[in-house]
Amino acid sequence: MDDLLPKLLAFPPHPPPQTPLSDFQYDEGIRNQISTVGKIPEKNLLPQTSGGENALDVINPAINTVPYIYILLAHINAAQKGNKGVNWDTLWAKIANFLETFDGRQIRYLGKEFTQIIETAVTLARSNNQSILAIGPIRTALLRLDPSGSILTSTHLHLVELALEARDYETVLPVIDKFIYHFPGATNQPRPKFLCELGLSPTAYITPESKLTAKLNHQDVLEYFMYSGMVYIGLRKWESALECLENAITYPAKDVSKIMVEAYKKWILVGLLLEGKPLNLPKSTSSSVAKSYHVVAKPYETVAQIFETGTASRLKAEVEAGQKIWQGDCNMGLMLSVLSAYQKFQIRNLADIYSKISIPEVNNLTMSAETGGKLQSPALAEQLVQSMISEGSLNATLSHPPNGPAILTFGLGAPIMTEDQMQKELQASKQRIQFLTQEIKTTDRLLTYDKEYVKYMQKLKKNAKNGVTDQGISGPDMDWNPIEDEDIMAGVF
Repeated sequence: MDDLLPKLLAFPPHPPPQTPLSDFQYDEGIRNQISTVGKIPEKNLLPQTSGGENALDVINPAINTVPYIYILLAHINAAQKGNKGVNWDTLWAKIANFLETFDGRQIRYLGKEFTQIIETAVTLARSNNQSILAIGPIRTALLRLDPSGSILTSTHLHLVELALEARDYETVLPVIDKFIYHFPGATNQPRPKFLCELGLSPTAYITPESKLTAKLNHQDVLEYFMYSGMVYIGLRKWESALECLENAITYPAKDVSKIMVEAYKKWILVGLLLEGKPLNLPKSTSSSVAKSYHVVAKPYETVAQIFETGTASRLKAEVEAGQKIWQGDCNMGLMLSVLSAYQKFQIRNLADIYSKISIPEVNNLTMSAETGGKLQSPALAEQLVQSMISEGSLNATLSHPPNGPAILTFGLGAPIMTEDQMQKELQASKQRIQFLTQEIKTTDRLLTYDKEYVKYMQKLKKNAKNGVTDQGISGPDMDWNPIEDEDIMAGVF
């Protein structure tokens, strides 16, 4: 191993030269190194140094990503072949460390190897019933690969699946909170001259051709949005959950697939938890898709209608009658949350009538859908109101007069933000606008090279000349889809 180290550590030069390498020099240097290291037999990458150290302990993956990944894969392959000299526990620590520290510029040239490391981490964690261990390293790897988080990859799907398996939702938020603007392989953009360009858009190097992601089909995209919505549901982040589920139910598909229907069922319930009433389908939903949803999700729509206009007892009875349906759809937990939310919305709605109201009156005027009647005592009503105030779902205050019951005073409008909070909100909004502006420019450039989009625009122009109006993206005239419509999900309703 000692003889190989100079060759393994030849690139990039360390310490870095005073004059940074040009993109041409960097590209040439890393390609030569990959070619050199890739020709070394794996058995030659396994021995220890003369000092008895493992090469993975000597090489820093943050500086020398290329040799480290090849040595790491050599150890993984040896372990899979039953080499007793390789300890899986020690190897797992190296895999996790690599995913959290690799150089984001060098990894662009190592897509196949990167994907193999990700797949190994996922498989190893699951095989030991420790899915939770892979979540943090894979999340960090995705953000190192693409700090903007704007392009969906096959690794995203692995991440949300692991989060649901382990019920570890908070850890994946830095990834799923990012807005997805691009899909790999969705455009026929020109290849970049050098993958190492620091200002390169992630759409230029995260492609199926680079092997940094697999090609995504219709089902993959739907599953990502569906599973991300479920992660947010687990965190009770209803607004984010609704947005993800909406991405699934409005996806421009030829047919309504099973996963779209499942997303719609959850979308109805999350809408109730967020707004307290049935929501209208987004305008981008075509009439044929809407009809399919209404047919297959009728029990859910019935619950939503009762929630808005029916009584607590009737809502309780409807939920109990459909218990097998909710359990079969894995929505029983959401449905119980809906029952719990019924009285909370009644309490919030009292603000439309009263500015102040006593707790006993609150107890008399509202009903619990969990029991089908009033709470057993004003003390329980006060406890519920206090919890709503504490969690921020009720803009009000509670006071306790010396000679009377507790008084609930509703606030006027939204809570007033402090100057510091306002500045933070303004700064965050500014950053979002700047990022979105840049993404719009990038998307415009990408569409310039997309043949299908060009054909679509030519058709619109031709239709306009002939007096044919555009039917919109959800109508039957849509024949441009940024993702190839292959592998449409089975089980269409």
